[in-house]
Amino acid sequence: MTVARDGGGAAGTREAVPSAPPAAPRDLARLPGPRRHLDRVERDLRAGLDCVWYFPDTVVASGRADFFLRELLHRFDGAVPVPGSVAPPEGDAEAPAPGMVVLPAQRASDGAPDPAPGHVLFDPWHEEDDGFDADDPYGALLGSWAAPPDGIGTGPPAVAETPGTARPVSLVDRLAKELGVAGDPWDELLRRARRGHRESEGGTPDGGVGDDPPGSPPTVVVRGWEEHSAEEMGQLLRAAHATFREAGLPAERRPRFLFAARVDDLPTRALGRGLSPHQVTLHWWWRVWTRLDSEVLLAWRPRPPATAAQALYDRVTDSVVAEVCGPDVDRALVLREVWKGGDVESLRHALTAALPGGDGSESRSWPRRMSTAHASRPSAEILDDWASGVVDSWDGHVRPVVARRLLDPDSPELRILVCHAQNRVLLPLIEEARTSLTELVPGLLRKGIELDYFREQARSEHRVRNRLPAAPLAELEIGDLARVAGYLVLPSDQRDRLQRLSRTRNHLSHLQPLGQEQLVTVTEALTTDWGVGGGK
Repeated sequence: MTVARDGGGAAGTREAVPSAPPAAPRDLARLPGPRRHLDRVERDLRAGLDCVWYFPDTVVASGRADFFLRELLHRFDGAVPVPGSVAPPEGDAEAPAPGMVVLPAQRASDGAPDPAPGHVLFDPWHEEDDGFDADDPYGALLGSWAAPPDGIGTGPPAVAETPGTARPVSLVDRLAKELGVAGDPWDELLRRARRGHRESEGGTPDGGVGDDPPGSPPTVVVRGWEEHSAEEMGQLLRAAHATFREAGLPAERRPRFLFAARVDDLPTRALGRGLSPHQVTLHWWWRVWTRLDSEVLLAWRPRPPATAAQALYDRVTDSVVAEVCGPDVDRALVLREVWKGGDVESLRHALTAALPGGDGSESRSWPRRMSTAHASRPSAEILDDWASGVVDSWDGHVRPVVARRLLDPDSPELRILVCHAQNRVLLPLIEEARTSLTELVPGLLRKGIELDYFREQARSEHRVRNRLPAAPLAELEIGDLARVAGYLVLPSDQRDRLQRLSRTRNHLSHLQPLGQEQLVTVTEALTTDWGVGGGK
């Protein structure tokens, strides 16, 4: 077999890295992991639970938190997104109200990293095609204080300061303004919820302000990274819960609140002690990504047509890329462009070219306890690292998001990951080849060789040492078959093929990754049928 692509090819410098477009947000929303995560949040909201949805800082800075929030809001008819805080101008003579924290311009983006190339920042409150701007009752007020951003920035939209403003508007007042009422927003939320409740039971809705579709209670959505006070958000949630509980509506018919936030925007202590887990659920952007997401994303970018052996070679390569990059799905797309397959050293060179620069903070080690990886939230000892986007739970493992630690030539971790990926693809196929051969053995025995004698000669060292009887034909290992291949009528190329498969299985079973030449020969062996002549 001739590998059509450069199996040892790896860019040695960053300048050699080919451009690879990052994962499109719409593609990410279609992946199984994010869809499953969105389904959980939606299920709790529809059950009448208030939710706090925590994202890492980097996911917010990249705009993807806004995107996934918008994807969730599209599932609800009565969504009420609350516009964020507006900063007063500097030097204004009027002092802020007691207890009111003045929000500096671009407060939410302070210290946030620049988004990755190709990342688009999304704003669900100001996107043209999401319908939230239509007849916006808050638009005039926003227009008097802030100008819309001229383009894409590195964080949440900057607030242009205009003379004449005194203080930021409180969250309760902004919610009331968004609902189109003056004063207390609770009565309007209750009115909408009761109207939907009556209509769901066949009643007649009353008139009033608001044209939300009937049948669904309102879902109020607040973005914590656009707010100036965690305590204000906590007070709003506690007041809403107390009001709606006293109103006597069943839980599934009460207005729901969803707070999307970073940990620093809304620490759990700000929620207070009056809210139990049965009333407010916490959702963390943790344990979202899996290997399936990475492999599906890679499969959506097909390679050129290839032979069967080359297609299997490419499949092994994609498996290695997914395993090595883990939760960094964007880096997986870049690495796949840089590295076309090969041995561990060529992969290490490709990683050197593909990984971004950094301060090495992601080289630290984290607890590898299974309870940490499978928990619904990051544990306290890695919470700060999770919040900064350094570590995540991926496919049942606590993994650094950026795989720079794998560049250390003295570390065995890269070799082990490569072997795991090769195992995942090749071992099931080797087992299938073994099963196919055992079914053919009775017809391939040389003249005068009985099946029982063949099985006896194929006894493994373990069985001989422990004086165990010969294994049934269907249970003979690939190594056992290779050892007694001389009793079968097989041409030399098929005997060589059997030996290659046996050696490959031994290598992978002992965590020894295959090199370039070994991969070429084994992919050819696994795409060839048994039988005289080795027909394909």
